[in-house]
Amino acid sequence: MDAKRILIVDDDRNIQTMLRVCLEGSGYDIEQATDGAQAMEAIDRRRPDLVLLDLAMPVLDGMTVLADLRVLLSDRAPRVIVMTAHGSVRAAMQATRLGASDFLEKPFLPEELRMSIASVLNEPRMGAGGAEGGYGAVLQAVRNALRGKQLTAAEAALMKAGTISDTEPCFLNLAGVLHEAHGRIASARRFYARALAADPTYEPARRNLQRTNEMELFGKPSSDAALGDEPVNAGVESATRSLPR
Repeated sequence: MDAKRILIVDDDRNIQTMLRVCLEGSGYDIEQATDGAQAMEAIDRRRPDLVLLDLAMPVLDGMTVLADLRVLLSDRAPRVIVMTAHGSVRAAMQATRLGASDFLEKPFLPEELRMSIASVLNEPRMGAGGAEGGYGAVLQAVRNALRGKQLTAAEAALMKAGTISDTEPCFLNLAGVLHEAHGRIASARRFYARALAADPTYEPARRNLQRTNEMELFGKPSSDAALGDEPVNAGVESATRSLPR
């Protein structure tokens, strides 16, 4: 199987080197560009699977690159993770609406980078435009972190999802699971109830609310926490029963 191709686009050579070092040994085929114009040339020459894109660059900035990719390549465009300076969350939200799958706020940890890349590359495409795919990718990063018992990473990803939407039932349900993992059962119940208020048919939240009732009555639930991506009619729910308390 061919290695996934990743294009790093940043005008800061030190950051380019740092990103390359972070990804060494991960099996990716890495290419680099120092501005948006070089990035578009590289994408046209040898389309990558993923672009790590800085937003603030000379010649063509990251937002222009995103807009051009959306117009020129539509749903054939590579996945994009944008990188923003501290305090640029609004710009990152705009980038998500333009089709970015995820965003990382500098400075970020190597593990955050690797987790974001893995999540985005594994996220099914949801059509042109990318808004749903971008939000879905961030929520999937929350699920992956919860399954790996990485609660700090799960909280960071959940906060990122909340900048896009904090009223969707899937977001509220995952917030409940995170609170439950920290042992805050009352708070978890409130989030599960809010998820059901947003969508009374959202089954993961209903199941999780039932689980917390069982915890109050019997001291432990009869099933695992439902993260919202389990196969329909699965006999076993997600593998989070042993989330740390």
